[in-house]
Amino acid sequence: MEVNSFLKDCPPFDTLAEEQRSWAVSQLPSVYMNDQNCNDILKDMKPALFIVRSGVFDLRGADGRLIERLESGDLFGYPSLLSGREVVNKLQAIEDGIVYVLPQSAFDRLRNVSKSFEQYFIRAHGQRLLTEQKSDDGTDSDWSEQTVGSVVSMPPVSLSSSTSVQEAAKLMASHGISSVLVVDDTQLVGILTDRDLRNRVVAEGLPLDVRVSSVMTQLPESVYENRSLMDALTTMTSSNIHHLPVVNDQNQPVGMVTATDLIRQQRSDPVFLISAIRKAGSKSQLIEEAQKLPEYLQTFASRVKQTSVLGRLMASVTDGMTRQLIQLYEQENGAAPAAYSWLAFGSQGREDQTLSSDQDNGLLLSNGLSDKQKDWFAGLGNYVCEGLNECGIPSCPGNIMASNPECRGTINQWKERFRNWIESPTPKALMYCQIFFDSRPVVGPGKFYQEYREQIASLAKNEMFLGNLAILVNRIAVPLGLFNRLRTEDTDDGDTIDIKRYGIALINDIARIYSLQAGITSPGTAARLNALKGSRLLNRRDNQSLLEAWEFLTQLRLNHQLKVWGSDKPKNAIDPDELSTLSRRQLKTAFKIIKEAQQGVGLKFSRQGY
Repeated sequence: MEVNSFLKDCPPFDTLAEEQRSWAVSQLPSVYMNDQNCNDILKDMKPALFIVRSGVFDLRGADGRLIERLESGDLFGYPSLLSGREVVNKLQAIEDGIVYVLPQSAFDRLRNVSKSFEQYFIRAHGQRLLTEQKSDDGTDSDWSEQTVGSVVSMPPVSLSSSTSVQEAAKLMASHGISSVLVVDDTQLVGILTDRDLRNRVVAEGLPLDVRVSSVMTQLPESVYENRSLMDALTTMTSSNIHHLPVVNDQNQPVGMVTATDLIRQQRSDPVFLISAIRKAGSKSQLIEEAQKLPEYLQTFASRVKQTSVLGRLMASVTDGMTRQLIQLYEQENGAAPAAYSWLAFGSQGREDQTLSSDQDNGLLLSNGLSDKQKDWFAGLGNYVCEGLNECGIPSCPGNIMASNPECRGTINQWKERFRNWIESPTPKALMYCQIFFDSRPVVGPGKFYQEYREQIASLAKNEMFLGNLAILVNRIAVPLGLFNRLRTEDTDDGDTIDIKRYGIALINDIARIYSLQAGITSPGTAARLNALKGSRLLNRRDNQSLLEAWEFLTQLRLNHQLKVWGSDKPKNAIDPDELSTLSRRQLKTAFKIIKEAQQGVGLKFSRQGY
């Protein structure tokens, strides 16, 4: 009886008739799985449907990539049951638990007697296909997805913050290293580099017995050892640093990665371009380096499995151009007269930029500026936006750029703008919110920006405002017709579908609405969905489906753009007839997920709209 009660709440067993479910219970042996026996059980009992009753398990691909975290009520094993493919995935027990096993013969019988049971697995299999990647040559050539821990070559070299700088220099010399970690009570508290010794000790004439704590960089940026090299690269380029401490889950240092370590992984990757941009001494040099970007991306994209990482890479490159232009402006006009943040909006802010993305940026300024100070920042906006355009990042047709006075403002002015947009949600105001809520600081103190961001996040928890955003999302129909056939538009380039407008942008919009309601300030769609896991607003399955659909569409769009780059063909519109059978099926599945998510947003929020 207890198993029957459990299955009553476990899709798709909840759709079975009572008699069918009782029969299924009679066919269900249970096994106790732990990290030592789980893969042996998986191997011995296949093919079968596995139902997690208790415990937590990670389902990983043959390459170790995490496919899904499985908890009570989750199912696995059905792709092999449906396709007959050999089981290649592995299981890792995070918490030991009980798993029910439904043999193939029983699974097939239930599929035959229950249409809803069968459709559930066909739909689930289609969603699983969205995340499957294929490598043309079958090799693992995606260096960017390697973990940071895999390139840490030596144990951490560390000292305490009370050590003298002379002892620190001796330690660094004896190990032949250019930086050392500063650790107190097993926790990372700082980092000391060759440059710090030169600029903060020798150049300042400090005595050799001064403590490291006086000259180190306190609470430096760090990266977890299980994150990808792309995460490390993004952190280093966004913070303009060459040494990045690596920590474990307890935030204890386990080593260091440097720019050299990343370059060593793949000598022709865009990390060289980012480095060259940072070293450009004039605008003409910067423009010359920036023009190499499409070529670098073409080469890089041919080696990575997930071209979606190119969006983050493009944003990192644009961030680098922006910082260098700001530095060149300051060399000509003096340092900034007040605290500020250069903001990236839209795709650059979300870090899903593409080769066709135009500029979306602005300036967040301190309150109480004089006219002279405002003129300095106006000059900065014009200089950087013109420079980015010359570097190949097109000007925004809607003038969402820091060169526009409406995209510059003090903290109080920005807060007032958001308040007006939220309380008077005209179509233009809602469009501004869709752009400006996706913001990220490129230059400027993080605390300065974060305090402002948290304040405007609190304004967004307005039911009527969220309701109007939900209505806006539901006005766009996904391109699915009768019997779920793809609906194309007749254009000069053939029958195509704009997957940015009807797919990626809709998921961005949906994730933004849930995030605003939850008070999440991350601008990226993937980061927002990850932050929403466990939230009561969006259940875990719908969250995962949206994330997989977004990743699939983003990758499809970037592949298409790289294919047509340099031609007059539209950069966001694809012809479904040019896709493989598998990709067409995945595209239909993605649109179905978006359609259901639109309905969900409508039900949850739009009743409060105008």
